[in-house]
Amino acid sequence: MTVEIRRLYPGDDDLVMRVADDVFEEPVRADHLASYLAQSGHFMIVGLAGGVIVGQCATVIHRHPDKPTELYIDEVGVSPAFQRQGIARKMLDAMFALGREHAAKSLGGHRT
Repeated sequence: MTVEIRRLYPGDDDLVMRVADDVFEEPVRADHLASYLAQSGHFMIVGLAGGVIVGQCATVIHRHPDKPTELYIDEVGVSPAFQRQGIARKMLDAMFALGREHAAKSLGGHRT
């Protein structure tokens, strides 16, 4: 089965109500997800198979006053039935690309 890797955006709440076993530690609450996705610098990438989320990667852009901006990977989860298929790696690759994009934007020519 093909797994699609995609970023979640505000309004994707319904999509996350269809989740395979053991992707998240607890049941997903739509209000918590909406709040998470609405926060600047909070990102979630998911793996979808047949319209069901089989993997997730949650991160935060962490800005420091004295160091470069970092991508903090908070959590990665893949349903046991879908492990060892490269889904986590693909989600992380997508998240690293997103982190590089946002880190570059945060610098925005203000460095000397």
